Amino acid sequence: MNPTKVLIVGGYGTVGSQIAKILHDRHPTLELLLGGRSAGKPLPFASTRLKPFLLDISKSDPLAHAPDDLALIISAVNDPDDKLLLAAVRRQIPLIDVTRWTERFTRSIDRLKKENMGSPVILASGWMGGTVALLASIHTSSLQDVRIHLHALYSLQDKAGPDSTDYMDRITIPFTVTTPTGVKEVTPMSDPVPVTFPNGFHTKCYRLDTPDHMTLVKAPNVTAADFRIAFDNKLSTFALVLLVKSRIWDMLGKSTRQKILYNPGAGSPHHVVIQINGRNEHGMNVKRQVEITDPKGQTHLTALGAAIFAQPVLRQSENETVTPGVLFPEDLRHLEMSAEDILQFYRSEGVQITIHDETKKSRTV
Repeated sequence: MNPTKVLIVGGYGTVGSQIAKILHDRHPTLELLLGGRSAGKPLPFASTRLKPFLLDISKSDPLAHAPDDLALIISAVNDPDDKLLLAAVRRQIPLIDVTRWTERFTRSIDRLKKENMGSPVILASGWMGGTVALLASIHTSSLQDVRIHLHALYSLQDKAGPDSTDYMDRITIPFTVTTPTGVKEVTPMSDPVPVTFPNGFHTKCYRLDTPDHMTLVKAPNVTAADFRIAFDNKLSTFALVLLVKSRIWDMLGKSTRQKILYNPGAGSPHHVVIQINGRNEHGMNVKRQVEITDPKGQTHLTALGAAIFAQPVLRQSENETVTPGVLFPEDLRHLEMSAEDILQFYRSEGVQITIHDETKKSRTV
């Protein structure tokens, strides 16, 4: 039997190489092709099932020389002109993307409406490869009138690839969020809220535009969603807020902005707090907090997001085919993976997930 082939575009990078290792260790029959523009790069780890594949995402058809029997493509690099996306869709090859920030995310969805889609496209571009939106969705599924507040603690010492700062060009551009009273426009690095993260670090978190607040509110039981961020150095957070509010950020060149935000270190744990407010089936108010810690850091949690969304696609030869069309991280819990399966996947990879619940009777004032 021929091995199942998966192409990881950007497979030599910080995130892509971790995706490859996770899938390699979980699926002993996979053949993993690592896509990159340069020939002769050393493979990130030794295996006869790991193969180099020369690919340039800037070409009009990046998949012109790709094998005909690819089961899945995972994109871990920016695809600014959707060339890889469209090449995969037109060949009906399932694709998972973890790189699109909100503007390109929306544009890609609009572009796909014009395509005849015979395969799934999983846009897992939310925080940490869609992991945070997925776990938020799991823990809100039994509630109504749900408001979701996502908070991430960005470690300045963690590993990171250069694409991780792609959002910096939009950090002064207003965006919209959905609230219980309707859609409103907000500005990045505004409206601080205090948060205590699982490691005990207490700080103020500020608004950031990510696809999570767009996709989570598509669920009929969710009335509001937003995302906020802080650095694990309070002075760095304060400095960025000041630069954005004063508009100095817009005057800085791209290389200067990148130097401020992109200084990767040797590695550091990543912490996320999801705050959920809603009502249960008895009409009682539920306040739920989901705390997530990945000791291996931000890039590892992103890689796990891509890897878990690959599971239903890789199993589709044995089960029903994954529905063609655009899918979001929250859709995974409908694709033959239970909440317990999903939580076990993350925990087996070392991710710590803790849930705190508080339930009170609702009061009419």
